[in-house]
Amino acid sequence: MTAPPHRLPHPDTPESRARWLHDIGGLSVEEIGWRLGLPSERVQALLAQGPTEAVPHPESAEGARLIRRLSRRLREQFGLEAVSIAPMAPGDVDPVPVIAAAAARHLVRLLQARNAPAVVGLSHGRTIAAMVAQLPEMRLTGLRFVSLLGELTFAHSAYPHVVMNQIAQRLGAQAFPCPTALYAATPEEAADLLRQPMVRKVLEMAQQAEVWVVGIGRGASENQLHQSGMIDDADLSDIMARGATCEILGRFFDDEGHELPSALAARTLSPAASDFRGRRVIGLAGGVDKVTALHAALRAHLLRELVTDSRTAVALLDDDEQAEYAALLP
Repeated sequence: MTAPPHRLPHPDTPESRARWLHDIGGLSVEEIGWRLGLPSERVQALLAQGPTEAVPHPESAEGARLIRRLSRRLREQFGLEAVSIAPMAPGDVDPVPVIAAAAARHLVRLLQARNAPAVVGLSHGRTIAAMVAQLPEMRLTGLRFVSLLGELTFAHSAYPHVVMNQIAQRLGAQAFPCPTALYAATPEEAADLLRQPMVRKVLEMAQQAEVWVVGIGRGASENQLHQSGMIDDADLSDIMARGATCEILGRFFDDEGHELPSALAARTLSPAASDFRGRRVIGLAGGVDKVTALHAALRAHLLRELVTDSRTAVALLDDDEQAEYAALLP
């Protein structure tokens, strides 16, 4: 799968970004304000200035139609129930902030729905942490969040426990971190930890969660688990030799989305691949370097919903389809 074609870069100004998000991304004034961190009145004023020569000129409705058509195409191709695509505006380099903003809106809508879940499971990662940082303050006292895996990294800001605390504060909900490491030293130690009452309680709650929100990692040396020291070089070499392509919840999968049997898998303290079946799993991932990993997860139907950026969404298509959506690539 090749990366999609890129349009010429545009100036990174508030005017050009707001205009592009409105005309090509099809976002509302409120959504643009959320993305850019601006009040709605300021966004309205920027849009009132009119388009500049640096910004492409398709009609606003056409840009929105492209986003909807691309979302529908991905749903059909991969059997997904929902696809939320965050348009990458001029000047956007890192897809994480735009995906996080879209994921936060997606989660808020889910939590405010009439059939809102009572328990939501969260995984780890930079995108999950960025999503939580984008959530507005709400009071959802009957809601529970549960961590789907143990401590991830020595970097304080990336601890799942910190993310769980932040989401509890923002939403007024209860939060239940998983009081263990992600990987045990041996399979025997993993079995012992699973017998601990507090660990068992949290993992049982994870099974009760109606919705899981998960990040998706790569099966390569750039994987965050390896970079943080949770997976050593020997484990990484082993899983890569076995054909690791995708990582979710600390578990590694091949390019068809089958979990790899390995010594690491036997020491992993997180829900098993079989637990994904029949569950509403929302995957957050972006960047063309994640396309192979995403394909693996989508082929195996590990996800029911996807939140991604426009560049990644286009790159998920077959090569001959990508040109149809070139207008979405700033």
